[in-house]
Amino acid sequence: MIVFLNTHAGHGRAARLWQRIVPEIERLVGRFEVEEIDSFEGVAETLRQVVSRGERTVVAAGGDGTVNMLVNAIMALGDGHEVTLGAVGLGSSNDFHKPLRTDAFVAGVPVRIDCVAARPRDVIRVDVEDGEGRPRTRFAIINASLGITAEANAAFNAPTGFVRAARKLSVDAAIVASVLRTLATHRDVDCRIAIDGEDLGAFSVSNLGVIKNPHFAGSFCYDTPIEPDDGNLGVNLCERLTPFQALVTLAALRRRRFSGRPKTRSWTGRRVSVEGDRTFALETDGEVTEARRAEFSVVPGRIRCCS
Repeated sequence: MIVFLNTHAGHGRAARLWQRIVPEIERLVGRFEVEEIDSFEGVAETLRQVVSRGERTVVAAGGDGTVNMLVNAIMALGDGHEVTLGAVGLGSSNDFHKPLRTDAFVAGVPVRIDCVAARPRDVIRVDVEDGEGRPRTRFAIINASLGITAEANAAFNAPTGFVRAARKLSVDAAIVASVLRTLATHRDVDCRIAIDGEDLGAFSVSNLGVIKNPHFAGSFCYDTPIEPDDGNLGVNLCERLTPFQALVTLAALRRRRFSGRPKTRSWTGRRVSVEGDRTFALETDGEVTEARRAEFSVVPGRIRCCS
């Protein structure tokens, strides 16, 4: 087992948490190697090396961004490489570990390190064109979004002012502060959306979530019937929300109530394309980039994940 450790996760708390739980992790899985993360290129190269020598289990010790980095590195290996992915939740939200299980904690930290019970999970492929028409491909294993969620993630990842102050109180406080800051400046994106080749028309998008896991951004959760290995994407749209309506919708999402709410729509499908009238923030597993067009598709059962 190789552990890829991101000491910067959880706003710098990851190193301290990791040192606290190392003895218990060793008791559960035996000896393992640790590689500290410096960059995606470094992770991808190290992963190629350890796989070439026969290693097949890698663990992301960090937040959802660390999991995403490992997912993209695994996908870069190409087909024919069976790598099992585990995780130790040292981040802020740790959505990869949700729904949380009481038997999957070590000293208060969520873990997925049971390789014996590993099972294949779908991966979201995201083909993006930026504002200059340049293509790139990313992968996600939790969810992707554009609109309010993506913009709030950007504010959370690079905090200033009262968002930074809220971080000192709690993760939830920082998330709320990020949302409030986003709502003060957010403008809907006019997008054309198609699902499985069917053009659904043009929408003024306040938020669009494309998910394999209904949990996102701390305590928020969709009620979309989606499973990690069912071959489908959940698609959840909010359109033309006022700031107050956005806050009411977010409050409902904290109670896992979304379907049927005013100005919302939900679908399932295997391929989703979105083309905006301008560049928009696009989030994949908490990591934010810019796009003008994005196509989301399912790669069924591509990565084995520990329980």
